[in-house]
Amino acid sequence: MGMFDTIYFGKAYICPKCRAKIDSTQTKAFENLLEDYRVGDCASHAEDLKIIREELFCNRCSEFTGFWVYIVVNRGILLGTTETLQEARDLMNSLNLEKLILWYHDLYQKYVKERREKHSYVRFLRDLQEWYGEEFHDKSEDKGLKRLQFFHNLRYLKGAHSPVESINRFLTYDNMIKTLDELWHEGVEILEIYYPEEMREGEEVWSVDVYQDEINERSKLNWTWTVIHKKQLGIDGEKEEDLPEWNIVVDESFSDRIVCEAVEKWLRSRGYPFQVKMIPLDPAKGSGLVKKLCQRKESGEDSS
Repeated sequence: MGMFDTIYFGKAYICPKCRAKIDSTQTKAFENLLEDYRVGDCASHAEDLKIIREELFCNRCSEFTGFWVYIVVNRGILLGTTETLQEARDLMNSLNLEKLILWYHDLYQKYVKERREKHSYVRFLRDLQEWYGEEFHDKSEDKGLKRLQFFHNLRYLKGAHSPVESINRFLTYDNMIKTLDELWHEGVEILEIYYPEEMREGEEVWSVDVYQDEINERSKLNWTWTVIHKKQLGIDGEKEEDLPEWNIVVDESFSDRIVCEAVEKWLRSRGYPFQVKMIPLDPAKGSGLVKKLCQRKESGEDSS
């Protein structure tokens, strides 16, 4: 079969057989690198001008829908997809010099972002190698641990019990940030959160696992944040500086307002001006561990 690249549509199609949304199609017309392409991405060489006809299959039922899509590439840039050849030709001819310059401007910004990500990954791998290779994970600060030496990645290294846990911390946080970027660019302004624990207003020693369904689903998380009181942290025998990035430590008695404010502060410290709204557990869509427990309950399995 070979490897396919995936083309994401600007607007989803509806499967006529199972009524599922179809948001992408696959093609072997490019480099076959298992890449994902969206409108505005560089999918081919700068001299390429082509229209590619692909059968449209449903992602859910895997049946041929009876439709075809036309993938339009001009100067190597994916301009979009159409339902007819004439629409594809019109889209091909719509690319003028001004629009082309704007496309390449966006592509350059994407290139810069990917270059920064690459540098971030390389720096993390080097720090990971030195952290465990020089056995800094067994050293206290007064016995050779230099905080500045691992400034960028200390939160992923310190407190982790193994290289695998350090990698998991790094990738989890990276996925969270990418998802937050996506949500903000999609126009989302309010993040609805909830927690499954039974809590009483004014509790002095407490912690809750906070869920945000969209972030959990896209980032494949069991929950999104843990908000924990300093006293609870002391009882658990943990230090704030050893916790993963998504743990938020507070010093106030429990209330929904405190949880919302803690999450908003976390978001704003990373440049995201989202508003945060607490919702009850029952009307929530459910994600992560909550979703898994509900599925087990529906199937009759013991959730204990």
